[in-house]
Amino acid sequence: MNERSMRSLNLVFRFILELVVLVALLLWGFRSSADLLVQLVLGLGAVAVAIAVWGTFVSPKAPRRLEDPARVALEIVVFGAGTLAFVAADALVLGLLLALSAAISLALMFAWGQRGL
Repeated sequence: MNERSMRSLNLVFRFILELVVLVALLLWGFRSSADLLVQLVLGLGAVAVAIAVWGTFVSPKAPRRLEDPARVALEIVVFGAGTLAFVAADALVLGLLLALSAAISLALMFAWGQRGL
């Protein structure tokens, strides 16, 4: 597999990690209370906030896309929130895997010059 294919795979992997963050936040919300209304508000609210923040400041077509280093800091915060959400939902291994995967993907983005995408 050539480097161009690997770069494309990293972007796909990155998108999957973004979706995993949303799953982690939803799981946290639904495990945070016995009350269904609280579960819905926390789970769906956290997902909505993450989508709004990512869509506004990080995504390639974001209307107010941040420049590095602010964008990378915000990405770390969002992936960190997903990691902490897994940990708080008693899914420590998933949290660690998310943190490690996000760090690897980010490092590859810098190595392959994909930060402008």
